[in-house]
Amino acid sequence: MSLPAYTAATVVPSMCRPVVAVTKFVGVCSLGLFTGVSFSTSYASIKSLLTLPSAPAAHRSFTHLTTTLSSLKTRLTYIATLSLLTSYLFSPSHKRHPYLLFTAMLPVLSSGYSYVVLAPKATRMEQLLEVNGEKGVNGEELRDGILEWEEASWGVTGFWGVGFMMGVIGIWGDGA
Repeated sequence: MSLPAYTAATVVPSMCRPVVAVTKFVGVCSLGLFTGVSFSTSYASIKSLLTLPSAPAAHRSFTHLTTTLSSLKTRLTYIATLSLLTSYLFSPSHKRHPYLLFTAMLPVLSSGYSYVVLAPKATRMEQLLEVNGEKGVNGEELRDGILEWEEASWGVTGFWGVGFMMGVIGIWGDGA
């Protein structure tokens, strides 16, 4: 009775299969999480800030919201991008579909969009505080700035949403 011959060609692909499935799942879940967070921020949270009784309170809440959202976005961008690229690299050549690369690049593009479009709007809001002081924040300027930021944040939601859709369809098509 002889033992079957195991070679690197037979062992490595069978060991990579669970890694690929888990990394795809983690990447798509990260995309889904931030899509939901970004959507709820753009849709509901900003509207709630506009109902606060004073401009300084709305400004503090807006600053806290954008800081927290930026921190979460950075972490989920790294997790989604690295896990999807890992699954692409460890996939067998016949299952190495480019949707993993496209899906992994959308969070990176979203970060670039945030840096170019959203960051200047948030900086403008901070300049309002510096110029007018905490008590002198003009409510109308603040409301207009928050609404501009909200409109621009829909772009981030769109990038992550398209990535999430591509990931779900890709996993469904892979059967993994």
